[in-house]
Amino acid sequence: MRLLQLLKRKTLPEKTGRTFGRSLHQSADIGRLTSDWTATPVPIDQTLLNDLPALRARSREQVLNNDYARRFIKMVQTNVVGSRGMTLQAQVRDDDGSLDRRVNDAVESQWRDWCKAKNCDNTKTRNWVALQQLAVHSVMQDGEAVVLIHNDKTNMNLEIVDPELLPVQHNRRLDNGNYIRMSIEFNSNRQPIAYHILDNSKSDLSYGYAGLRYFRISADDVIHTFIPEFVGQSRGRPALSTALMRMNMLQGYEDASLTNARIGASKMGFFESESGDGYVGDDNEDGTIIMDAEPGVFEQLPTGVKFQSYDPSYPTGEFGDFVKANLRGIASGLGVDYSSFSNDLEGVSFSSGRIGMLEMRETWKTMQEWFAEAFCQQVYQAWLKHMLIAGKLAINGNPLPVYKAEKFSRVNFQGRRWDWVDPKKDMEANRTAIELGLKSRSEIIRDIGRDPDEVWREIQKETELLIQLGVIKKGEEDE
Repeated sequence: MRLLQLLKRKTLPEKTGRTFGRSLHQSADIGRLTSDWTATPVPIDQTLLNDLPALRARSREQVLNNDYARRFIKMVQTNVVGSRGMTLQAQVRDDDGSLDRRVNDAVESQWRDWCKAKNCDNTKTRNWVALQQLAVHSVMQDGEAVVLIHNDKTNMNLEIVDPELLPVQHNRRLDNGNYIRMSIEFNSNRQPIAYHILDNSKSDLSYGYAGLRYFRISADDVIHTFIPEFVGQSRGRPALSTALMRMNMLQGYEDASLTNARIGASKMGFFESESGDGYVGDDNEDGTIIMDAEPGVFEQLPTGVKFQSYDPSYPTGEFGDFVKANLRGIASGLGVDYSSFSNDLEGVSFSSGRIGMLEMRETWKTMQEWFAEAFCQQVYQAWLKHMLIAGKLAINGNPLPVYKAEKFSRVNFQGRRWDWVDPKKDMEANRTAIELGLKSRSEIIRDIGRDPDEVWREIQKETELLIQLGVIKKGEEDE
């Protein structure tokens, strides 16, 4: 009853639809302390239309100049892509459900050949791993990666372009019912149909709009990769977005503290002269005295000038704690572990470090799954289509049939895995799990980033070689 009475006092007549007084939700209250806090929801695309250019520019500046921003990019590249990249594991099966080894071997062999820089990159300078690294860098720094697929009768390769070539200011309705939103053309079902990319070559094949020239490229020839965070989101947002302000302020704070400390350690003393003769200091045209702080320097003061002592003792004891507090906030915004991000292992025990490591590795695995689906699988599908149509995917010189493309598309992309601090205990735990029927050997092999079928065949070949060389005798393989 008391709540109903309170609501009646707070609610105006229905025709106004407005309320006054304090809100029942503290976060929705509008008052002196929240007057500058937005209270009107805005569609995400409208937000990106207004803010994306500034966010991207500041993100790029921080990656260029801020050690922590650069550290974050390297962490993502190292843990999502790794040194070997997302590796393809063909999983094509026969009608009886068994793996078709001949087809799988052909697919993996041809794929490895295409992954060389001379084949997969339009500039012929980056191999498949380097392209993955660059794509991840673009997504983290700029919010998205835009990749063009160049396909002809001889080869298919990729071109990673600057997302700035898709200006967010390019928006209009088309006569055919489609609409362009932030340089992406959508149909009435909100499916991307084409991408309108800035043309810097002023080609006759491009068109002009708002003083700029654009190429219209079919969505089938573009891979647009970003991490969707909101419903209705058309463009990606830099991963550094929430941390940019704190990063920039912390960098300025550290720079000022470092300068202050250097000044305090530099100037040694001053000479005073009653007559002022021989004064060698510098001054401006208006007579303002200029002095540089340098170590081991004694300077002379002009007549009548007294030196007011300046002892810049800062940074003092609170400097380290303040920096740590800010780095923890930045690490939380970036979704990474503080101790790894800041290289600060002070106070980290084995158990606490392991807990943080386990949680962080699940985050990396999640990002690997996203990257495999949003980028690697799309590249493979385009490659497979090209290889089948061109008749290049073959077994013993016989091209695989195009109509079985769906069957040949069954592949996995395996991300890197990590060694444990105490691998002996983990191996013992895996052995116990196998004995109890809780895990299979194949699952454990996949957990370490290998292809089970490849491991079994490698063991088989090794055993046959050892028997052939007389290292072991036949029948002793399991001993």
